[in-house]
Amino acid sequence: MFVAVVLIPNLLSILYFGWLASPVYTSSASLLVLNPKQNGPSLSSLLSGASGDSSEQGGYILKEYFKSWDAFSRLEPRLKLADNFTTGDLVSRFGGFATAFQTSDVALWRYLQRKVEITIDQKSGIVSMDVDAYDPAYAHRLAAALLAEAVAHMDKMNDQQTGDFVKNAVARKASIEAALQRDLTALAAFRNRTGTYDPKELYLSNLALMNSLALKATELKSQREAVAAATPGNPQADNLATATQSVRGDIATAARTFPAMARSSSRYEKLLVSRDNNITLLAQANMAVQEAQANAEKNRYYLNVISNPSEPMTSEGPKRLTWICGIMLASLLLWGLLR
Repeated sequence: MFVAVVLIPNLLSILYFGWLASPVYTSSASLLVLNPKQNGPSLSSLLSGASGDSSEQGGYILKEYFKSWDAFSRLEPRLKLADNFTTGDLVSRFGGFATAFQTSDVALWRYLQRKVEITIDQKSGIVSMDVDAYDPAYAHRLAAALLAEAVAHMDKMNDQQTGDFVKNAVARKASIEAALQRDLTALAAFRNRTGTYDPKELYLSNLALMNSLALKATELKSQREAVAAATPGNPQADNLATATQSVRGDIATAARTFPAMARSSSRYEKLLVSRDNNITLLAQANMAVQEAQANAEKNRYYLNVISNPSEPMTSEGPKRLTWICGIMLASLLLWGLLR
Protein backbone atom coordinates (compact mmCIF):
# COMPACT_ATOMS: atom_id res chain seq x y z
CA MET A 1 0.00 0.00 0.00
CA PHE A 2 2.84 2.41 0.79
CA VAL A 3 4.38 1.74 -2.61
CA ALA A 4 1.09 2.23 -4.45
CA VAL A 5 -0.17 5.24 -2.49
CA VAL A 6 3.02 7.09 -1.58
CA LEU A 7 6.12 5.92 -3.38
CA ILE A 8 4.95 5.65 -6.99
CA PRO A 9 2.93 8.95 -7.07
CA ASN A 10 5.82 10.87 -5.55
CA LEU A 11 8.39 9.37 -7.91
CA LEU A 12 6.16 10.25 -10.86
CA SER A 13 5.63 13.80 -9.60
CA ILE A 14 9.38 14.28 -9.06
CA LEU A 15 10.10 12.87 -12.52
CA TYR A 16 7.49 15.01 -14.26
CA PHE A 17 7.82 18.32 -12.41
CA GLY A 18 11.56 17.95 -11.92
CA TRP A 19 12.58 17.10 -15.49
CA LEU A 20 9.73 16.66 -17.97
CA ALA A 21 7.32 19.57 -17.36
CA SER A 22 7.74 22.36 -19.90
CA PRO A 23 8.19 25.91 -18.59
CA VAL A 24 5.11 28.12 -18.90
CA TYR A 25 5.44 31.86 -19.47
CA THR A 26 2.69 34.28 -18.39
CA SER A 27 1.95 37.66 -19.93
CA SER A 28 -0.19 39.83 -17.66
CA ALA A 29 -2.29 42.92 -18.31
CA SER A 30 -4.86 44.90 -16.36
CA LEU A 31 -7.71 47.03 -17.67
CA LEU A 32 -10.91 48.73 -16.66
CA VAL A 33 -14.22 48.91 -18.52
CA LEU A 34 -16.21 52.02 -17.65
CA ASN A 35 -19.57 53.50 -18.49
CA PRO A 36 -19.53 57.07 -17.14
CA LYS A 37 -23.30 57.46 -17.51
CA GLN A 38 -24.02 54.45 -15.30
CA ASN A 39 -21.42 54.97 -12.58
CA GLY A 40 -22.78 55.36 -9.07
CA PRO A 41 -23.13 52.91 -6.20
CA SER A 42 -26.43 51.33 -5.30
CA LEU A 43 -27.53 50.04 -1.91
CA SER A 44 -27.25 46.38 -2.94
CA SER A 45 -23.76 46.88 -4.33
CA LEU A 46 -22.63 48.70 -1.19
CA LEU A 47 -23.98 45.91 1.01
CA SER A 48 -22.28 43.25 -1.13
CA GLY A 49 -18.97 45.12 -1.21
CA ALA A 50 -18.95 45.35 -5.01
CA SER A 51 -17.76 48.34 -7.00
CA GLY A 52 -21.30 49.62 -7.44
CA ASP A 53 -20.81 51.02 -10.93
CA SER A 54 -20.68 49.77 -14.51
CA SER A 55 -17.00 48.74 -14.33
CA GLU A 56 -17.84 45.38 -12.76
CA GLN A 57 -20.54 44.65 -15.35
CA GLY A 58 -18.19 45.68 -18.14
CA GLY A 59 -15.53 43.40 -16.68
CA TYR A 60 -17.82 40.38 -16.91
CA ILE A 61 -18.71 41.30 -20.49
CA LEU A 62 -15.01 41.34 -21.27
CA LYS A 63 -14.41 38.04 -19.47
CA GLU A 64 -17.09 36.29 -21.48
CA TYR A 65 -15.67 37.66 -24.72
CA PHE A 66 -12.11 36.52 -23.94
CA LYS A 67 -13.37 32.96 -23.59
CA SER A 68 -15.84 33.11 -26.48
CA TRP A 69 -15.71 31.22 -29.76
CA ASP A 70 -15.77 34.55 -31.58
CA ALA A 71 -12.47 35.61 -30.01
CA PHE A 72 -10.97 32.18 -30.71
CA SER A 73 -12.03 32.21 -34.37
CA ARG A 74 -10.47 35.63 -34.87
CA LEU A 75 -7.17 34.70 -33.21
CA GLU A 76 -6.56 31.23 -34.65
CA PRO A 77 -5.91 32.21 -38.31
CA ARG A 78 -3.40 34.90 -37.30
CA LEU A 79 -1.57 33.34 -34.37
CA LYS A 80 -1.62 29.61 -35.25
CA LEU A 81 -2.55 28.57 -31.72
CA ALA A 82 -2.10 24.85 -32.30
CA ASP A 83 1.47 25.29 -33.52
CA ASN A 84 2.54 26.84 -30.22
CA PHE A 85 0.38 24.85 -27.85
CA THR A 86 1.78 21.56 -29.20
CA THR A 87 5.35 22.48 -28.23
CA GLY A 88 4.87 21.59 -24.56
CA ASP A 89 5.43 18.30 -22.80
CA LEU A 90 3.30 15.24 -23.46
CA VAL A 91 1.12 15.80 -20.39
CA SER A 92 0.23 19.49 -20.60
CA ARG A 93 0.43 20.27 -24.31
CA PHE A 94 -2.44 20.46 -26.77
CA GLY A 95 -3.04 17.03 -28.25
CA GLY A 96 -1.56 15.28 -25.19
CA PHE A 97 -3.04 14.05 -21.93
CA ALA A 98 -4.49 17.53 -21.22
CA THR A 99 -6.92 17.22 -24.13
CA ALA A 100 -7.22 13.40 -24.11
CA PHE A 101 -5.17 13.40 -27.34
CA GLN A 102 -7.92 15.32 -29.17
CA THR A 103 -6.82 17.84 -31.80
CA SER A 104 -10.17 19.23 -33.02
CA ASP A 105 -10.94 22.93 -33.20
CA VAL A 106 -13.33 22.60 -30.24
CA ALA A 107 -10.59 20.95 -28.17
CA LEU A 108 -8.23 23.78 -29.14
CA TRP A 109 -10.85 26.34 -28.11
CA ARG A 110 -11.29 24.67 -24.72
CA TYR A 111 -7.52 24.48 -24.33
CA LEU A 112 -7.21 28.23 -25.05
CA GLN A 113 -9.84 28.95 -22.38
CA ARG A 114 -7.60 27.21 -19.81
CA LYS A 115 -4.62 29.28 -20.97
CA VAL A 116 -6.44 32.61 -20.48
CA GLU A 117 -7.27 33.47 -16.89
CA ILE A 118 -9.49 36.47 -16.16
CA THR A 119 -10.04 37.78 -12.63
CA ILE A 120 -12.27 40.71 -11.65
CA ASP A 121 -11.76 42.72 -8.49
CA GLN A 122 -15.22 43.08 -6.95
CA LYS A 123 -14.44 46.39 -5.24
CA SER A 124 -12.57 48.25 -7.95
CA GLY A 125 -13.88 46.45 -11.04
CA ILE A 126 -10.33 46.12 -12.43
CA VAL A 127 -9.93 43.18 -14.81
CA SER A 128 -6.66 41.24 -14.66
CA MET A 129 -5.71 39.04 -17.61
CA ASP A 130 -3.02 36.33 -17.50
CA VAL A 131 -2.13 34.50 -20.70
CA ASP A 132 0.02 31.36 -20.58
CA ALA A 133 2.16 29.97 -23.40
CA TYR A 134 5.29 27.83 -23.84
CA ASP A 135 7.19 30.72 -25.46
CA PRO A 136 7.59 34.16 -23.80
CA ALA A 137 7.33 36.14 -27.02
CA TYR A 138 4.27 34.18 -28.07
CA ALA A 139 2.60 34.77 -24.68
CA HIS A 140 3.07 38.51 -25.15
CA ARG A 141 1.74 38.38 -28.73
CA LEU A 142 -1.30 36.38 -27.67
CA ALA A 143 -2.11 38.74 -24.79
CA ALA A 144 -1.68 41.81 -27.02
CA ALA A 145 -3.91 40.25 -29.70
CA LEU A 146 -6.61 39.45 -27.12
CA LEU A 147 -6.48 42.99 -25.82
CA ALA A 148 -6.76 44.44 -29.32
CA GLU A 149 -9.72 42.17 -30.08
CA ALA A 150 -11.36 43.29 -26.82
CA VAL A 151 -11.04 46.96 -27.80
CA ALA A 152 -12.46 46.23 -31.27
CA HIS A 153 -15.29 44.22 -29.72
CA MET A 154 -16.19 47.05 -27.35
CA ASP A 155 -16.22 49.52 -30.26
CA LYS A 156 -18.45 47.17 -32.24
CA MET A 157 -20.83 46.81 -29.29
CA ASN A 158 -21.00 50.58 -28.89
CA ASP A 159 -21.69 51.06 -32.61
CA GLN A 160 -24.37 48.39 -32.54
CA GLN A 161 -26.06 49.91 -29.51
CA THR A 162 -25.90 53.35 -31.08
CA GLY A 163 -27.47 51.94 -34.23
CA ASP A 164 -30.19 50.14 -32.30
CA PHE A 165 -31.13 53.26 -30.34
CA VAL A 166 -30.63 55.98 -32.93
CA LYS A 167 -31.27 54.30 -36.29
CA ASN A 168 -35.05 54.05 -36.01
CA ALA A 169 -35.38 57.55 -34.56
CA VAL A 170 -33.26 59.06 -37.34
CA ALA A 171 -35.18 57.13 -40.01
CA ARG A 172 -38.50 58.38 -38.65
CA LYS A 173 -37.15 61.94 -38.53
CA ALA A 174 -36.01 61.68 -42.15
CA SER A 175 -39.43 60.34 -43.19
CA ILE A 176 -41.22 63.24 -41.48
CA GLU A 177 -38.83 65.77 -43.01
CA ALA A 178 -39.56 64.34 -46.47
CA ALA A 179 -43.32 64.54 -45.84
CA LEU A 180 -42.99 68.14 -44.62
CA GLN A 181 -40.98 69.04 -47.71
CA ARG A 182 -43.73 67.54 -49.89
CA ASP A 183 -46.34 69.62 -48.03
CA LEU A 184 -44.35 72.83 -48.52
CA THR A 185 -43.90 72.04 -52.22
CA ALA A 186 -47.63 71.38 -52.60
CA LEU A 187 -48.47 74.68 -50.84
CA ALA A 188 -46.11 76.59 -53.14
CA ALA A 189 -47.64 74.93 -56.23
CA PHE A 190 -51.16 75.71 -54.96
CA ARG A 191 -50.33 79.40 -54.48
CA ASN A 192 -48.69 79.62 -57.91
CA ARG A 193 -51.70 77.98 -59.56
CA THR A 194 -54.40 80.01 -57.79
CA GLY A 195 -52.50 83.29 -57.52
CA THR A 196 -53.56 83.66 -53.88
CA TYR A 197 -51.40 83.34 -50.80
CA ASP A 198 -54.26 82.53 -48.42
CA PRO A 199 -57.77 81.70 -49.74
CA LYS A 200 -59.22 82.35 -46.32
CA GLU A 201 -58.10 85.98 -46.42
CA LEU A 202 -59.51 86.31 -49.95
CA TYR A 203 -62.82 84.83 -48.81
CA LEU A 204 -63.06 87.26 -45.91
CA SER A 205 -62.17 90.15 -48.23
CA ASN A 206 -64.87 89.17 -50.75
CA LEU A 207 -67.40 88.67 -47.95
CA ALA A 208 -66.66 92.14 -46.64
CA LEU A 209 -67.05 93.50 -50.20
CA MET A 210 -70.44 91.80 -50.57
CA ASN A 211 -71.61 93.21 -47.26
CA SER A 212 -70.55 96.71 -48.26
CA LEU A 213 -72.23 96.31 -51.68
CA ALA A 214 -75.40 95.05 -50.03
CA LEU A 215 -75.43 98.09 -47.73
CA LYS A 216 -74.79 100.32 -50.76
CA ALA A 217 -77.68 98.70 -52.69
CA THR A 218 -80.03 99.15 -49.74
CA GLU A 219 -78.99 102.78 -49.39
CA LEU A 220 -79.52 103.48 -53.12
CA LYS A 221 -82.91 101.78 -53.05
CA SER A 222 -83.99 103.87 -50.09
CA GLN A 223 -82.85 107.06 -51.82
CA ARG A 224 -84.74 106.14 -55.03
CA GLU A 225 -87.93 105.42 -53.12
CA ALA A 226 -87.58 108.68 -51.21
CA VAL A 227 -87.02 110.72 -54.41
CA ALA A 228 -89.89 108.97 -56.22
CA ALA A 229 -92.25 109.63 -53.32
CA ALA A 230 -91.24 113.27 -52.96
CA THR A 231 -91.09 114.20 -56.65
CA PRO A 232 -92.81 111.72 -58.93
CA GLY A 233 -91.31 111.60 -62.40
CA ASN A 234 -87.98 112.95 -61.19
CA PRO A 235 -85.19 111.59 -63.49
CA GLN A 236 -82.94 111.28 -60.43
CA ALA A 237 -85.04 108.28 -59.36
CA ASP A 238 -84.21 106.49 -62.61
CA ASN A 239 -80.50 107.16 -62.06
CA LEU A 240 -80.70 105.75 -58.56
CA ALA A 241 -82.53 102.67 -59.89
CA THR A 242 -79.81 102.15 -62.48
CA ALA A 243 -77.09 102.46 -59.82
CA THR A 244 -78.95 100.00 -57.61
CA GLN A 245 -79.13 97.46 -60.44
CA SER A 246 -75.37 97.91 -61.11
CA VAL A 247 -74.54 97.29 -57.46
CA ARG A 248 -76.75 94.21 -57.40
CA GLY A 249 -74.88 92.95 -60.49
CA ASP A 250 -71.60 93.38 -58.65
CA ILE A 251 -73.05 91.42 -55.71
CA ALA A 252 -74.09 88.59 -58.03
CA THR A 253 -70.65 88.52 -59.67
CA ALA A 254 -68.94 88.33 -56.27
CA ALA A 255 -71.37 85.62 -55.11
CA ARG A 256 -70.50 83.41 -58.10
CA THR A 257 -66.86 83.27 -56.93
CA PHE A 258 -67.70 81.78 -53.53
CA PRO A 259 -68.10 78.08 -54.63
CA ALA A 260 -64.68 78.14 -56.32
CA MET A 261 -63.20 79.85 -53.28
CA ALA A 262 -64.77 77.24 -51.01
CA ARG A 263 -63.20 74.39 -53.00
CA SER A 264 -59.88 76.19 -53.10
CA SER A 265 -60.06 76.92 -49.39
CA SER A 266 -60.82 73.27 -48.62
CA ARG A 267 -57.72 72.13 -50.53
CA TYR A 268 -55.64 74.84 -48.88
CA GLU A 269 -56.81 73.93 -45.37
CA LYS A 270 -55.99 70.27 -46.02
CA LEU A 271 -52.45 71.18 -47.08
CA LEU A 272 -52.11 73.54 -44.12
CA VAL A 273 -53.24 70.92 -41.58
CA SER A 274 -50.86 68.35 -43.07
CA ARG A 275 -47.98 70.84 -42.90
CA ASP A 276 -48.71 71.83 -39.29
CA ASN A 277 -49.04 68.17 -38.23
CA ASN A 278 -45.71 67.31 -39.81
CA ILE A 279 -44.07 70.32 -38.12
CA THR A 280 -45.33 69.03 -34.77
CA LEU A 281 -44.23 65.48 -35.57
CA LEU A 282 -40.80 66.75 -36.65
CA ALA A 283 -40.34 68.49 -33.30
CA GLN A 284 -41.26 65.25 -31.54
CA ALA A 285 -38.89 63.29 -33.81
CA ASN A 286 -36.04 65.66 -32.97
CA MET A 287 -36.67 65.06 -29.28
CA ALA A 288 -36.79 61.30 -29.90
CA VAL A 289 -33.42 61.44 -31.69
CA GLN A 290 -31.91 63.35 -28.77
CA GLU A 291 -33.32 60.83 -26.29
CA ALA A 292 -32.02 57.95 -28.41
CA GLN A 293 -28.56 59.50 -28.52
CA ALA A 294 -28.66 59.98 -24.75
CA ASN A 295 -29.66 56.32 -24.28
CA ALA A 296 -26.88 55.23 -26.61
CA GLU A 297 -24.35 57.22 -24.58
CA LYS A 298 -25.78 55.72 -21.41
CA ASN A 299 -25.04 52.21 -22.69
CA ARG A 300 -21.59 52.98 -24.12
CA TYR A 301 -18.57 51.28 -22.56
CA TYR A 302 -15.01 52.56 -22.59
CA LEU A 303 -12.04 50.24 -22.20
CA ASN A 304 -9.10 51.79 -20.36
CA VAL A 305 -5.84 49.83 -20.37
CA ILE A 306 -4.14 50.21 -17.00
CA SER A 307 -1.08 48.15 -17.90
CA ASN A 308 -0.19 46.69 -21.28
CA PRO A 309 0.68 42.98 -21.65
CA SER A 310 3.99 42.22 -20.00
CA GLU A 311 6.90 40.58 -21.77
CA PRO A 312 7.91 37.68 -19.48
CA MET A 313 11.62 36.92 -19.13
CA THR A 314 11.32 33.91 -16.81
CA SER A 315 8.73 31.18 -16.55
CA GLU A 316 6.07 31.30 -13.84
CA GLY A 317 4.99 27.71 -14.18
CA PRO A 318 4.64 24.99 -13.54
CA LYS A 319 5.12 25.58 -9.82
CA ARG A 320 7.33 22.52 -9.46
CA LEU A 321 8.13 22.56 -5.75
CA THR A 322 4.53 23.39 -4.83
CA TRP A 323 3.20 20.46 -6.84
CA ILE A 324 5.81 18.03 -5.54
CA CYS A 325 5.20 19.00 -1.92
CA GLY A 326 1.44 19.01 -2.38
CA ILE A 327 1.39 15.53 -3.90
CA MET A 328 3.70 14.24 -1.16
CA LEU A 329 1.49 15.66 1.60
CA ALA A 330 -1.71 14.36 -0.02
CA SER A 331 -0.26 10.87 -0.54
CA LEU A 332 0.98 10.69 3.07
CA LEU A 333 -2.42 11.73 4.39
CA LEU A 334 -4.18 9.18 2.19
CA TRP A 335 -1.75 6.46 3.26
CA GLY A 336 -2.30 7.37 6.91
CA LEU A 337 -6.06 7.04 6.49
CA LEU A 338 -5.90 3.73 4.62
CA ARG A 339 -3.42 1.76 6.69
